[in-house]
Amino acid sequence: MSHNLQIQRLLIKRETLTAPDDKIALIKQAINLADAHNDIEWGFDLRLELIRDEKDTSRCDESFPAFTWILDTYDRNPDAFDESEFLWEYKWMLGAARRNSSISLEQIESIAEDYKVRLQRNGYSLRPYYAAKTHLAFFLDDMKAAKTYIELRDKELRDDMANCHACELDDNIELELRLGNFDKALAVGNEMLTKKVTCTHMPFSAYCACIKYFHKAGEMKRALEYFNKAEEDLAALDDTSQVSEIGNMIRFLTDYDREKAWNYFAQYAHWSVDSEEYLDFLFSVSLLPLLSEEGSRTMQVSPSLSWYRADDTYKLDELYNYYADRAKILANKFDARNGNDYFNRQLAEA
Repeated sequence: MSHNLQIQRLLIKRETLTAPDDKIALIKQAINLADAHNDIEWGFDLRLELIRDEKDTSRCDESFPAFTWILDTYDRNPDAFDESEFLWEYKWMLGAARRNSSISLEQIESIAEDYKVRLQRNGYSLRPYYAAKTHLAFFLDDMKAAKTYIELRDKELRDDMANCHACELDDNIELELRLGNFDKALAVGNEMLTKKVTCTHMPFSAYCACIKYFHKAGEMKRALEYFNKAEEDLAALDDTSQVSEIGNMIRFLTDYDREKAWNYFAQYAHWSVDSEEYLDFLFSVSLLPLLSEEGSRTMQVSPSLSWYRADDTYKLDELYNYYADRAKILANKFDARNGNDYFNRQLAEA
């Protein structure tokens, strides 16, 4: 049987699957077949599919090497491929680089500038580039820069490479929430928050941001309103990429309905397994107020968790120390990389 036919059969089987991990396993088999036959056309397309599948998880283990291969292969064979075919995935990889503490700010800036060059030479506006710079400014807790980049973003043409309207509204909401302009946040994001415009994770992600900042400000009634909206949408989510949003929900429930918070923790803790460092940090920090109880607790959790016990009984101080230690390690790594203390300040607040 030819490798082409084998790959096509794997792709047909992939279409019957729903779990991202199962899809990724099949795509990796297909990539191995393509590479064994030096088939760069299949290797190129299959790696893009791999990146798209892993986007639905909290991890970014396979995507970095896959995208490095794509860039290298394109740059060595520019006439064989269309560069615009992977610019959308490039945007995702730029975000993943930001969330990895081992990649320096200088490297991130270099990646961003390379992305900018590729956008321009393919005739696209810089709208997605400024969106990426906005996300980095949020990451560094630089609200002045975030505001500037959003203004620059809005001056650029919206084209096929730009983020969708719902995702851009999410950035607008994030800015105003972090500035404490709550009423303005709800006003600027009204179209998305009321589902007139939506995206894969929108408005769920925005609801969870509202939960976080309203709860932090002590506005429990407003936080509950958006928790209820988020909980309704959560039932339709079939991927683990929203693990930090789940953390926001657990943090709110810790003060509103502690027993329900424990149920959420038991149900979703495994979403953070092997997650990207930034997501791991946010989730770990959100758990600390819940895990600060004394004694033990019986609960059923996924065996994939490193702290899983077959008897389903857990000492809470051990769980607290596990997540507190993890959060501290990551806070120190990110702050050392970023040159500020933003991550340790978030940990201290918890």
